[in-house]
This record gives sequence, structure tokens and C-alpha cells, in this order.
Amino acid sequence: MQRAISWGLPLLTLAVYAYLAGYLGQRLSVQAQGQIPFDLRMFGYSLAEARGYLRALSPAGFALYQGPVLWADTLFPVLMGLTLLWWLRPIAGVFGMVCVLSAMSYVALDWGENAAIQTLLTAGPDWVDPADIQRASIFTMAKFAAFALSCVLAARQGWRRWRA
Repeated sequence: MQRAISWGLPLLTLAVYAYLAGYLGQRLSVQAQGQIPFDLRMFGYSLAEARGYLRALSPAGFALYQGPVLWADTLFPVLMGLTLLWWLRPIAGVFGMVCVLSAMSYVALDWGENAAIQTLLTAGPDWVDPADIQRASIFTMAKFAAFALSCVLAARQGWRRWRA
């Protein structure tokens, strides 16, 4: 069973990510005149960049972002969080709690980012509140930071298991 989880969970996570970032991300980029979606802007975005993206996004792009992209980006963080937790095991003591918190923080921040981006999309380029843009941008940057920390911790645990 461990072998099935060790291979199956990461492969399922990778397949969902390929669909989300590869297929849907490419379609979304086309609908936004080649611009990168909010979710993939690791270093966040400014008020002008966010409004420019929202202006460039076609009606079909809005529908794509609020439909299939949202659903796939709701599922992906859960799978990635579970994959990280699997690789962070054994989870014991204070270090184990740090590992759990880093992985679950990533999931929560990604979901928070999704909600914040939906607020931007609903408001549109002319009515979007600058505070909402800043909030979404902060969620995006924090998501990537939590993900990086979780990956470092998972690599450490994997290395320790391999060494033992």
C-alpha cells in the first residue's frame, strides 16, 4: 500500500497540475493576450499589472478562470498538500508539527488566493479595489513561500529516510 501511495499520489498530483498549469493555463494565457495568470506570478503583481491583466482577459477567459480553472485549482492544493505530508512523514514532535503546518499553510494560502482572485474577477478592471489586489498578490507570494518551505522540509525528510 505504501508503494501505491508513494507513486500514485504524486502522479495524480502531477496529472492535475499538468491539466491546470499546462492545458488550462495555456488557454487562459491565450484569452489574456499572452499574459501570465495571477496564480503563476510568484512575485505578486501591482495595481497596474492586475488591472492590465483584467482588461486583457476576454469574456471567455473570465468564464474559464471562474469555472474550470477554479475547480482544478481547488483540487490541486489538496493533492499537493497530501503529497507533501506523505513525503514529510514520519510526523512527530515539534519538527513534525512544523512540517504539517507548512504543508497545510500552503493549501490554505492557495485557497485564500483563489478566493481573492475571484473577488478581482467579479469586480472587473474598472471597479476592483486596490486593497483586494494587494490582498490577492500577498496570498500569491505567501503561497509560493509556504510551498518552497514545504518542499525543502519534504526533501530533508526524504533524504533522512533514504539515508536510514
